[in-house]
Amino acid sequence: MISPVGGFSWGRIISSSIYKNKNLLTSAFFSTGKVNDIVTTEVDEKDAVATMVFNRPPVNSLSLEMCQTISQNLKHIENNHPHIQSLLLKSSNPNIFSAGIAIEELHNPDPHRLAQFWTSFQQLFIDLYTSRLAVIAVIQGHAIAGGCLIAMCADYRVMISKKTATIGLSETKLGISAPLWMADLMVRTVGTREAEKGLCLGLLYVPGQAMGIGLVDEVVEEKKMEERAREVAMMWTGIPPEARVKSKMDCRMRYVEDLERSRKDDLDSFCEFVLREGVQRNLGLYIEKLKTKKAS
Repeated sequence: MISPVGGFSWGRIISSSIYKNKNLLTSAFFSTGKVNDIVTTEVDEKDAVATMVFNRPPVNSLSLEMCQTISQNLKHIENNHPHIQSLLLKSSNPNIFSAGIAIEELHNPDPHRLAQFWTSFQQLFIDLYTSRLAVIAVIQGHAIAGGCLIAMCADYRVMISKKTATIGLSETKLGISAPLWMADLMVRTVGTREAEKGLCLGLLYVPGQAMGIGLVDEVVEEKKMEERAREVAMMWTGIPPEARVKSKMDCRMRYVEDLERSRKDDLDSFCEFVLREGVQRNLGLYIEKLKTKKAS
C-alpha cells in the first residue's frame, strides 16, 4: 500500500469529519500565495472548499517547479485544513487551463533534471489522483496533454462551452507517446476504442465532443462557470467524507499501486525515449513551428 506517497491516510480522513462541528468554522476565508506565484490557493473555511489557481504565464505549462508547487500546495491544504472537503482547480488565464508539459523540460534536457522532472510529474499524478479532497476541474480554456491529465485526475470536470476550448492528449503530434499510466487513465475515462483513437491521433476535443465521450462531465456557459463549479464543489462536500474517500480509493488505488511498482522502469523508459535523436529532432521542429507562428 502506498498511502504515504499517494496522500491517502485514513487518519486524515477520519479527522476530516470535524467539518461537521460548526464551532470550528469560525474563520470565513484564508489565502496563501503572492500575486506572482505560479500557483496560489485560497481556503474558504466556512464552506469547506479550497481553490487552487494555476498562474504560470503564458500557458500554465508544467515545468519541474510547477509540478512540485501544485503538489506542495495540495499537501498544504490536506494537512493544515483537515475539514476542507473539496478543491476547485482553476487557471488565472481565461483561455488556457494548462497546455501540458513545458517543452523546455524535454528539448535538449540535462539528463539529471529530466529525471527530476518526470519524477515530479509522476508524483503530481499520484497526489491529485489519490487526494482525499473532491477535486473539481474548472476548465475555462484549453486543457492539452498534461493539462488534460490534470483534468482527468479530478473527481468532476466542468468545461466552458466556447468552441475555441479543446481538451485531449495530443502527445503523438510532438512525436511523443503518452506513458502507459496516462494512456490507461484515458481508457478508464472514455473507454478503450475512443482512447485508442484519441491517443494515436493526438485528438483534441471541443467541449460538446468531450462531454459526449465522458472526458468532461458538464459543459457550461462562461457566465455561469463560477457559480456552477461552486455548486458542484458544495455537492461533493456534502457527502460524508469517510464513505466518499473510501469509495474513491477503492476505485483508484490499485492503478496507482501499479505505477508505484513500475515507477523506476517508467522513469528509465521515458528518459531513454525522450533523449533519442529522432525524438529530439521532432521536438526541435515543433519549437521552430511555434516560433514561426508567433512571428507571423
